[in-house]
Amino acid sequence: MRLLVGDDVGQAKVIETSNGIDTTLPTSARATTISFFPPSRTRPIQHALPAAVFSKGGLLRIFDPVSSPSSPDIVFSHTLDVAATTDTIALGACGNTLYAATATGHVLFLDLTTGSYQTATLSGPISAFAASSHLTAIATGGENKEIEIFTPANGAWNSIWKSRNVKPNHLKLEIPVHPSQIHFLPSVDGTYRLIVSSHHGHIRVYDTAVSRRPVFSAEPSKTGIQVLRIHPSSEIPSAEEPLVATKGIEADKAHLTKDLRAVYANSSGLFCVYSLQERREVGIFKGLEGATNGVDVDGQNGLVAGVGFGRYAAVYDADTRSLKSRVYTKTQGCCIVVLDGVDPVIEEPERDKEEDVWDDMEEVKTTEADDETDRLVKVRIKRKKDGMRQEGGKKPRMSE
Repeated sequence: MRLLVGDDVGQAKVIETSNGIDTTLPTSARATTISFFPPSRTRPIQHALPAAVFSKGGLLRIFDPVSSPSSPDIVFSHTLDVAATTDTIALGACGNTLYAATATGHVLFLDLTTGSYQTATLSGPISAFAASSHLTAIATGGENKEIEIFTPANGAWNSIWKSRNVKPNHLKLEIPVHPSQIHFLPSVDGTYRLIVSSHHGHIRVYDTAVSRRPVFSAEPSKTGIQVLRIHPSSEIPSAEEPLVATKGIEADKAHLTKDLRAVYANSSGLFCVYSLQERREVGIFKGLEGATNGVDVDGQNGLVAGVGFGRYAAVYDADTRSLKSRVYTKTQGCCIVVLDGVDPVIEEPERDKEEDVWDDMEEVKTTEADDETDRLVKVRIKRKKDGMRQEGGKKPRMSE
């Protein structure tokens, strides 16, 4: 397995590990780690893709992870026109277009085929950003700012839909709004479906064809959800299927028609799987200390990877949640990407023909009583004593 970890000192680390490696054990085999880019405390890598990293301050770099770490092959480098202290909130790719967004609302769209790029400025500050699969729409949200969907028109992004907050609680108090992660779900053309997490521990599902308010709302965490990913074995409703099992039911009591599962990590260190159909936590990933900052899923190989404040990167089986590998990273990880989820095949050396001949031979034992090979030979060794050594069983002669 190959992992890419972006850490708090601005380095991208490519880690080679395999199933069974756990560096917390002194008897375990060791993984290999290659670090790219010089350390920089002011430029932590907050988001990553298989060949791209997005650092604080809007610095985007695309590099070859198999090049020399002393002189990495940087294919593209660009810094957005933001302050050096500006946090980044999203990095992704849709087809041949790569997008990168910052908390101030500055977004870069890079054409990977031609190398040309465009920038857009949305109303900020924002804390969450996502793009649809074909980049036909983008969604944003922020502290005290509802989810808003934009579509491209005449070279600009125009707002076409804005959500409404859930109804006040039984004490008539407004529920706080602060999205942390947004993901698009399959939907019919002209409508959009979103799954959203918040810094107040909520997971919500929106369907623009039904309502501006969420059709599903739950609070699985008492602390903020920092990372949210779709579980590899999730049953995602198709665009034509309804999202909610019972039409017209309140969002805080709704169940989804399919077993859509979310992998999330909160600020208190919980790293788990939540079922939106059963409305409950169905499993925990154990083995990482402290809060988990970065999570990635490998649907093809059924893996979930995490990294965080505990300075360890861990890879789990997505279904059983069993730990497959855990590697010490030396620094606090901010993000993680599974580059290759398959262990290398170790080829056994060819056997010599002489070894095959010896393996084919049968051992023949004799039954004769006087066979010398079956005799048990006992060798008696005399022990040395203090003083003069005995010879021939005789006592040493003492001089007068």
